[in-house]
Amino acid sequence: MNATTTHEQTSLYTQLLLDAQSEFRATVDRINSQMRNINRAERMARRLRDIELDASTQAGAGFVPYLVLRLPIDLLPLQRYVVTLAGNGLERRLVANGRDSQGRDRFQILATGEERTSLELVVEGI
Repeated sequence: MNATTTHEQTSLYTQLLLDAQSEFRATVDRINSQMRNINRAERMARRLRDIELDASTQAGAGFVPYLVLRLPIDLLPLQRYVVTLAGNGLERRLVANGRDSQGRDRFQILATGEERTSLELVVEGI
């Protein structure tokens, strides 16, 4: 094996490793971002439970977290006020965002400060 062939193989091997490292780093960054969102959603759910609202976190496709606010059926006519209370408790603006595939009302919890993504709150009648 001559020196040129060894140099080319080493260079290709190095490039392969650099590409793999880049892909790995991007995957870890995506996972860390999702973990921050999951932790933020869990903190928000705890804050809602602190003000006596029945809230929990769930995750959709790709582990995208969202909050579920469960309201007794007899309180559903007062949903607007409960959502306002939830927004005040979270110190965030909640914006109506239609309905999901199960017919539940969805609200976008707008991001503030250093938060990069908004989360979603789904109101579920129980």
